[in-house]
Amino acid sequence: MRRILILLATHLLTLGLGFGLGVYLLPILIAPDDPPVAQVQAAMADATYHTTFRRDLKGSDTVHWAEGKVSVSARQVAFNGKMGPGPDYKVYLVQDFVDNKADFLKIKDKAQRVGEVKTFNRFLVDVPANVDVDQFTTVVVWCERFSQFISAGQYRTPG
Repeated sequence: MRRILILLATHLLTLGLGFGLGVYLLPILIAPDDPPVAQVQAAMADATYHTTFRRDLKGSDTVHWAEGKVSVSARQVAFNGKMGPGPDYKVYLVQDFVDNKADFLKIKDKAQRVGEVKTFNRFLVDVPANVDVDQFTTVVVWCERFSQFISAGQYRTPG
């Protein structure tokens, strides 16, 4: 009986570990190529606003983080840096700076989702034509599937 319990426990542990590694590694394995550096740099040079994603935000942790330069224009949000990989990342614009999950969830219903992120070193997200980036102050990356805050950068002061 003891042997069966040990086998069951080790198999469940292995299954859990495999699932966890799969959730972490699958986005890396299926990620498309990053947009070309020159394309991201051109978008950043053309942008109206600039900010950074920092790894040390209150809501970021060793798995959920981003650091690098971010730019926002009427047409695109561009990022050049590094981001902890994960599934179902979305880019939102919000009116007030948030730096953690709880604060983002309080305002998520007022946030403007602008696109998806499938790459983890650079990204370009097109801003929908009906979105005025001047009505917002902060860009947020959020993992929709697991409700995890990744990072945020305030690109302009309110007012």
